[in-house]
Amino acid sequence: MAEIIVVEAPIEDNLKDFSQYLWQQKVPHRIIENNNRQLLMVGSESDAKQVAQAFRHFRSGNEKPIEIERPVNDGLGTLWQQIKHVPVTLGLLLLSIAGFFVVYLDTDYEIIKLLTFSEFTQVSGRVMYRLPTGEYWRLITPIFLHFSILHIVFNTLWLWDLGRRVELLQGSVRMISLVLLMGVGSNITQYFFTESAIFGGMSGVIYGLLGYGWIWSYLRPDQSLQIPKAVIIFMLAWLVICLVGFTTLIGAGNVANAAHIGGLIMGMVLGFGAGKIAGNSSAE
Repeated sequence: MAEIIVVEAPIEDNLKDFSQYLWQQKVPHRIIENNNRQLLMVGSESDAKQVAQAFRHFRSGNEKPIEIERPVNDGLGTLWQQIKHVPVTLGLLLLSIAGFFVVYLDTDYEIIKLLTFSEFTQVSGRVMYRLPTGEYWRLITPIFLHFSILHIVFNTLWLWDLGRRVELLQGSVRMISLVLLMGVGSNITQYFFTESAIFGGMSGVIYGLLGYGWIWSYLRPDQSLQIPKAVIIFMLAWLVICLVGFTTLIGAGNVANAAHIGGLIMGMVLGFGAGKIAGNSSAE
């Protein structure tokens, strides 16, 4: 279904508060810039009518906001609307789940060793690593490998939350570009800090999306990705917990800390660059 433009506003108008209100009302939407105008778009006719009415009410200065009515099957309807507009995030979730089953079922490592960052073989009980040439898919495929139930559950929940925000508000092209850059960057970082072939998981990308959304929203509060401060604090605290080795101590296994840090830094850099470019474009 094509998106519907509900609000067209001058570039200097601050739509942050109205966008926050729409998220509180569980209305999927995104704001883009086009020809020095801001376009607020939604995915359904029913939402469009109510959002337009709410925007007029909002701009009239009324203190009490309008409650936007959702369908009776609010949860299912809202989820379905979001799924239709986040194909990249949904695809990443499905590939991650597939990667978990590959790890779980491929006990002979015949498939796994084709997806790891570097090739490996077992010789006399020892694992030997070799960095192949020309197999460029290995730069990205480790992000789909997940090694435990906790690993896949944790990553899919955070990927849905953070990826959905980026894709709904900034589009699928921006989302896939960020994931490819962050995935390759975090995998390379992890490899050079561990020199091991067997690592994986989406968490480097997740920390990248966190860093991107954090810095972007700071630079462009009018187009904030609305990541709650509590989420940022929790994720950074978890990063520190992993760095000090607490997860290993409690038996949760080793964590790809280098991928987390590499992804976070890359995301912050990309958020800074994108925010500055968007800001300069708006000023012209």
